[in-house]
Amino acid sequence: MKKLKQIAITCLLLIGSQSVSAQGSMGALKGQILNGDHEPVVGAVIKILQGGSLVGGASTDTDGLYTYKPLNAGNYDVLISSQETQTKKVTNVRVSSEKTTYLDVSVSSNTLIGIDIVAYRKEAIDKTFMDIKEISGEDLMHMALDKSDIGGAVLNITSEATRDANGDFHVRGGRGDATGFIVDGVKSPGISGVPALSIENLAIITGGIPAQYGDNTSGVIVITTKDYFSGIQNKRMRENYILENKERVRREKEALQVEKRRKKEIEEELRLEEESKSNKG
Repeated sequence: MKKLKQIAITCLLLIGSQSVSAQGSMGALKGQILNGDHEPVVGAVIKILQGGSLVGGASTDTDGLYTYKPLNAGNYDVLISSQETQTKKVTNVRVSSEKTTYLDVSVSSNTLIGIDIVAYRKEAIDKTFMDIKEISGEDLMHMALDKSDIGGAVLNITSEATRDANGDFHVRGGRGDATGFIVDGVKSPGISGVPALSIENLAIITGGIPAQYGDNTSGVIVITTKDYFSGIQNKRMRENYILENKERVRREKEALQVEKRRKKEIEEELRLEEESKSNKG
């Protein structure tokens, strides 16, 4: 009878030791989920899959942290989802026995940053059936010429126009009074009073002149000035570029700080884990 009791106790002890040993061979998965602004994602659902089957799961706390254990050693796929972010899947996450595996993931936010509204304005000139040379206001400002002399820019963009001592333009050898000037769609006596800074586009038509420009038989010089909306758009583009650049630098600095801080946290947790194992041993 005593022998039977001893055998039974021995078996129970062996089963218990095997159970403890099995639990000790299990690993753990821990990490932090951040959004695109390096902020913690609260309440994100973490699904741990193996071979397409759900093994376990967890959710993130107020700091975006999650933990799942115990977990058998092996390779897993981890699926992260939340209401405020896009779903992301991380494949082949290796979990080792008796060790914590760290998996920090950054997920994209489901936020609408902004909408750019672009106004369409019909071009003042239809270029499909005429001979035309033109230059944009931006390129004009980079030309090496006197910006107070717009006529000089006209002579620069075409060899078919000349200017006499009186300042009259002659296109293709035509008379001075045969050249027309159109500023913002309105016939003008000349272009000398148009500031270079106000020009959006400068063009000269030397052939195929449409009827809308009157009875000019030689050529037409057409100027389109920057309108109110164009000025606002350019200003907005500059401001957006400056803000985006500042925001990019801020995000990069913040990401670096978060990465360094997280690295220290993981190192400290691993140190404490090793100490705990040593104390138990």
